[in-house]
Amino acid sequence: MPAAGHVNPSAPLVRELIRRGIDVTFYATEEFRAVAEQAGATFRAYPDGTISSKVIADANAHGGSAKVVQRLLEATQTLLPLLESELREDPPDAIMFDSNALWGRMLATSLRRPAISLMTTILVNASAFRSLTVRECLAVVWETATSLPGTLGARRRLLRSPGRDLLPSSPMFPARGDLTIFPIPAWIQPPDDRCDASSHFVGPSIDAAPHSEEIDRQLERLLEDGTPLVLVSLGTLHRGGEDFFRSCIDAFAALPANVLLVVGRAMGPADFESVSSNIVVRAVVPQLTVLRQAAVFVTHGGMNSVMEGLHFEVPMVVIPQQVEQFLIGQAVADRGAGLVLRQHLSGQKVSTRELRTTVETLLDDSSYTASARTLAATLHEGGGAMEAADLIERLLAGSPPHENETTESRQPA
Repeated sequence: MPAAGHVNPSAPLVRELIRRGIDVTFYATEEFRAVAEQAGATFRAYPDGTISSKVIADANAHGGSAKVVQRLLEATQTLLPLLESELREDPPDAIMFDSNALWGRMLATSLRRPAISLMTTILVNASAFRSLTVRECLAVVWETATSLPGTLGARRRLLRSPGRDLLPSSPMFPARGDLTIFPIPAWIQPPDDRCDASSHFVGPSIDAAPHSEEIDRQLERLLEDGTPLVLVSLGTLHRGGEDFFRSCIDAFAALPANVLLVVGRAMGPADFESVSSNIVVRAVVPQLTVLRQAAVFVTHGGMNSVMEGLHFEVPMVVIPQQVEQFLIGQAVADRGAGLVLRQHLSGQKVSTRELRTTVETLLDDSSYTASARTLAATLHEGGGAMEAADLIERLLAGSPPHENETTESRQPA
């Protein structure tokens, strides 16, 4: 799926497979060409107009998860026949796909090739809603209901298409494989019966080496002056909205720390002209470079962002935009490495006072950083990209991957 939090976790695995002499062809949208080619893969772009990170972000902003599913179903109708035509004469030995890329799962069935699902986040089941308030549940139901007609229409069209016999058994999402690789630690996954012997929690592989991204002089000074740094970013798919970032500007103006607000490409520094001298606004930044220096990370709780934050032992204030992110944030908070502000789940605002006091708590109480450090050590217990590559090689050799350890047996003390 063309979104940074879904594409980036695949890069270390692609790099490891290529290091072992396995050829990898990487299909994605043009915006991710550099990720694929820097990993050593042969890149092939999806046609313009089929699917993109902007399409997904717009759907997410105007209809939530149900609208995103509609766009994915529509993309499947276009991409599946295109990929079948391109690969049928010389099919690959296996097909690895993001768990939201339904067309990848169907393509594996069509070409009769092993299917490898990359599940970049947790599985969410109905029990998650027991963690929500009535108001939060109503907000989810309302958002889903308004998008449901379009989603059901896209599903009906796919069921009437020539490829309908290739659809996996219900539910269509997330798409599982003969082998399902979770590049996340097992402790963050709530209990779920779908975690069977084909599911393997290998943990993330994050390229922590310093990179040579170009950063402007003001940002460079911010990272180097030794003052505690607070990074605020709600990811590439979720737009916190101008109101949220203005609340941050008000909340953090007197904070004894530097604050970097990453507002996304839909906005920019020009939209926030009058800010305190300790606050810098950017549309995008090299997140790993910034997290290396950060003291606190204010995040939406997307899995990729949380894994990167923990990798650098940064405690988090999680402001989830959807249920999955709430569960991720709660797992981090339950282990002492952060706090969750859940108002956005019910369409409410987070007050400037609560923003400020929550960030101050994490800055002042070193136990949160200590807990983040403890969790950071667990990220590598599953073997990362090397273990994932071992599993794929076993599958290609015709051997079933080894039995997966249970989630409970992999939880940190």
